[in-house]
Amino acid sequence: MVLEKAFQLRLAEPPEHLLQPERVFAGKPPFGELTRQDTSLKGYLVAEAPLFGEIHFPFQSRIHPEGSKARLEALPLPDPPAFWAELEGLGEVVEGGIAYQLTLRIHATLPQGEKWGGRALGRLAEAAFERNVERVLERLTQA
Repeated sequence: MVLEKAFQLRLAEPPEHLLQPERVFAGKPPFGELTRQDTSLKGYLVAEAPLFGEIHFPFQSRIHPEGSKARLEALPLPDPPAFWAELEGLGEVVEGGIAYQLTLRIHATLPQGEKWGGRALGRLAEAAFERNVERVLERLTQA
């Protein structure tokens, strides 16, 4: 299952934070730990899902500075886990702060039931999971 959400954010941050997403998004749901080394950004997103509890979605991206803009490229994870994410987009310095146009893709491999009851439970879990991830992403756009 892949969930994709594109969203725009406008934050009152100083221009120098454009290349420091670990400072901009630290402590704001749904982001967990964020670290940057040169142009490499690593971290994870956190979501609560019924039947699964708290889930971490690791991601890895590369920052490409382009003057007063910066492009964020999603990178593949080596040996991705059952739950992982891709984060990409464009950030730019605007009057009064920084604006972002981001795309987030959540990848989730849910267990498949072998009998009709297990498959039905799997579909219910998938729908609940999708609703909860959507709520977490919605909180981010309202930050």
